[in-house]
Amino acid sequence: METEKLSKSAKSLMACEIINSIIDLFLSTFLVAYLLNITNENIGYVAVYYIIDYAITAISMYILGFFLKKYNIANIYRIGIFLKCIFVIIIVFLKQNIQNYIVFIAFILGVSETTYWGPCDNLVGYVTNNKNRIKYTANKKIIRSIVKIVMPLILGTSIELLSFYKVSGYIMILAIIQVLISLRIKVENENKEKFNLTGFLKEIKNNQKNKRLKVIYKASILYGVLLNIIPTLITIIIIMTFKTNFQLGVLNTIFSICSMLSLYIFKKFYKKRNIKNILILCGLLSVISVISLLINIGKLELILYNFVSSIFIIILEVIFNIERFNNFDNGIQEKYIIENQIFINIIMQIGRIIGYILLLIASILNNIIYFKCILLLATICIPIYSFYMYQLQEK
Repeated sequence: METEKLSKSAKSLMACEIINSIIDLFLSTFLVAYLLNITNENIGYVAVYYIIDYAITAISMYILGFFLKKYNIANIYRIGIFLKCIFVIIIVFLKQNIQNYIVFIAFILGVSETTYWGPCDNLVGYVTNNKNRIKYTANKKIIRSIVKIVMPLILGTSIELLSFYKVSGYIMILAIIQVLISLRIKVENENKEKFNLTGFLKEIKNNQKNKRLKVIYKASILYGVLLNIIPTLITIIIIMTFKTNFQLGVLNTIFSICSMLSLYIFKKFYKKRNIKNILILCGLLSVISVISLLINIGKLELILYNFVSSIFIIILEVIFNIERFNNFDNGIQEKYIIENQIFINIIMQIGRIIGYILLLIASILNNIIYFKCILLLATICIPIYSFYMYQLQEK
């Protein structure tokens, strides 16, 4: 397939997403580790934090749709970056009192994540096309993997030597740089139509021929589980097993190297006819790796599981993002592009909330067996998700 060069706006958006991956690494992996440290490894705090975060995100995403239809998407995206910067400032200000304001910071995170990812996901559709979207998605993931090779070590070591809050200051500087780069993103999304999610859903329901889009919606629920609850579970296991942020950083770096290599191979040998075999392999090996971890949660089993998941889950993520933005094949009318992406995001939040509710139940029951059951359920989602991606290759 012939590929087009990426525009200046596409490259700028990619740079912003790469910087955001560093910020998210800090706000997810290391913030989760910090919450576990200051709450004596109380998993319930982590579960409540994310349940509130994603519930607020789902509600806010619907409200955001009206603004995305009325105002320039790139400007709203910049506001989202700024709000994430405010969130980091709040963390710096609260320090060890974070656990006392868990509902408040989860609410702020939900609003800032919505204002960031809502326009970001729609911008991808505007700055890329079917000829360069694979290039954009694969290149972004490869560069992000390279960043994640270095940054976990830097962040983990810095937090150990300095403090969680001093490192927060450097993260805030990155957010400011991200705002400046985002000024280079130029899109025109003039739309006389008002945001109409109800009308869009009615049209989908009445269109019996559009089975492809319905498969994407089913996969979106599992996407929320794969990309959030599994990494959180692994972070919790690593912290409880290895105990330090430095070792957490080292392991994340190793797994990022695996992800980068798998993405490079995927990009180099990507062919439509090979995708089905890749999806079958992803599903089978993921299930095998989790069985070993369920038998015994040890260091060797943990490393094996992460090795397999870091290679295959990221490929599944790339394939999904290629398909979800393929508005033409998905049968999305131009007037409903924003409604479609908003709906996909809301579905993702539902999957995430379900995952963290299960984690909260496990923390209340306080038994390793229930924790293993959640890990099993989350991993079973991988072959099901692979099956949905397999179906999309046939439609």
